[in-house]
This record gives sequence, structure tokens and C-alpha cells, in this order.
Amino acid sequence: MFGAVAVDDAAFVYQFADVFNGHTFHEFLLTVVQRHAPHKVFMIIDNGPCHWLDEAGKKWLAENQDKIELHRLPPYSPEFNPTEGVWKTTRKMATHNRFYPTVQDRDSALRQTFDQFQMTPGLIENQVARFRSP
Repeated sequence: MFGAVAVDDAAFVYQFADVFNGHTFHEFLLTVVQRHAPHKVFMIIDNGPCHWLDEAGKKWLAENQDKIELHRLPPYSPEFNPTEGVWKTTRKMATHNRFYPTVQDRDSALRQTFDQFQMTPGLIENQVARFRSP
């Protein structure tokens, strides 16, 4: 799944994908921009292969500079990515030391956890608060 957290209010958005590549990342960016409109999104991303847009995605990004900017982290620096803390909380709440008989059961537990994050941003507030200006 793709996920992003807003540093200002801990709002969380996610999207499941069958594969993770430039095309599905582009689809996720469309969702993020739509959710945060009319505000511009400044997204911090790592250098994972799925975060490299295909040609259509690059074209879209260039045409939508007024809506979104991507900022890449230096290699091997997850401590600078607010979403990493959300994944840590996700593991604690949904997957750590748990067995799910099917992928669907696991995904259902993840969806429930992510929906909780959306309804109660305080669950992940401490993961993003340190990234705010004093």
C-alpha cells in the first residue's frame, strides 16, 4: 500500500495497489492531490523504485506543479520521513505478532487500522509532531 501523512494535522491517506511502480505511484499522487485540494502538497518520498514516475507521471507532475511537489530524501535516511513512524504504529496495531490466515484478512486489519488513523489522527500525532516548526 501507499500512504502519506500530513505533518500539519496528522491527516492520513492510503491506497492499496497490486503492484508498486511508477504508474501506481502516479495514481496515488492523484488521490493525494484530490484529497488536499485546493492546498498544494509538498510530499517527502524516499528513493524506492516505486517512487520513480513513468513518462506519463512525469508529464502530469510537470503540469501540476501548482498542486504538488515531490522532495526526495537522501539515501538511507528513513528518520527524516514522517510516514515511517506511521508504518511503525501500523505494525504495532495491526501486524506485529499476529497471524492472518489470508491476505484478505491481513488487508482488512490494515484497512481498519488506517481508518482509525483517519478518524482519530491523535493515534499517529506523535509520529509527525517532531517534524513541525516550533
